[in-house]
This record gives sequence, structure tokens and C-alpha cells, in this order.
Amino acid sequence: MTDNYSINMQRINKVIPNTLVTDVFKRTLKKLQDRISQIIVNDGQDGKEILMTSIHNFYRYANGEMTLYKKDSVKKVEFVKGTPHGKVIIKFYDFSDLKLNDIVYGRAFDFIQDIKPKEINHAGYDNTIRGEFPQLLDPDHAEEIDRLRRWMQDGHISHYEYDDANPVYPKAGK
Repeated sequence: MTDNYSINMQRINKVIPNTLVTDVFKRTLKKLQDRISQIIVNDGQDGKEILMTSIHNFYRYANGEMTLYKKDSVKKVEFVKGTPHGKVIIKFYDFSDLKLNDIVYGRAFDFIQDIKPKEINHAGYDNTIRGEFPQLLDPDHAEEIDRLRRWMQDGHISHYEYDDANPVYPKAGK
């Protein structure tokens, strides 16, 4: 058994009831190289289907077969209703969609947050004049703010430059 398999089984056992974790599912999971993060179970027309996310992919296990979907092929996700009997819609760039109409186990909102397309805004901070460059006010800039904080802690930019880029945080004495 690989390390990923044991961790995946621990995560699956927290969400999915033991009746759905069959031997066929376990054998299919052993072949999986990725580590799973989010898990939901949808009660589809052909029976229960298990959907799982990893870093770059998400998987759909139904009728003894595992289907791989790339996260970068997802165009849009839509959260309609949470569990129990949750509903989400996943739309792909090839104009197909995956409608999960009866999510009975797992966290539907967290699942789609993990697979929704992420647009990272890269702001340039070179050759700027103090107070005259774009400020990171939007919550979508959180990754950029974290990267900027690491740059400050590593000594690449000063504390003043970091403060100017983040006016949403209160500063003492300003």
C-alpha cells in the first residue's frame, strides 16, 4: 500500500459510509496516484457515484469505473443547494456539463470551491512610486498578498512597500 492510498482511505471513511466502500472501489483507488482532498457522493440515476478531487484533477467513480476530469477543463461551477440532497452544476470548456442533482454525503460547496477555475492576478511591483501603484483590495488577491508577505519576510521588499500594497490592514500610527 502506498502512502497516498492509506491517507485517501482515511479521508474517504470520514465521509462515505462503509456500505459504499466496496472491494472494487478499493482496488480502483489503489491504482490512483493522486492524494484526494474533497469527497462527495451523488445519488444519480444509475446508482451512487463518488466524486473526489486532487490537486490537478477530479475523479468520478460510478458503476465500477473511475473517470478522470482535468480541473483546467472546468469553465464554470454553479452551487445550487447544499447537502443533504445538494445540487451543483459543473460546466466544461467543451460545452458539456456534469449535473449532480442529489448529493447525499460530503460538502458540496467545498467540493466546487476545489474545482472551480482559479484566476490569479499578478500585479507588478517593480519601479513603482510609493502610493502610486495598484493596491490589493480585492479578496481574490489573497494569494498575491501571501506571496508579497513572504517576499517581505525574506527581505526582498521593505515593510513600507508591503503596507502600501495592503491598505486594507489597519496600521498603528498611520
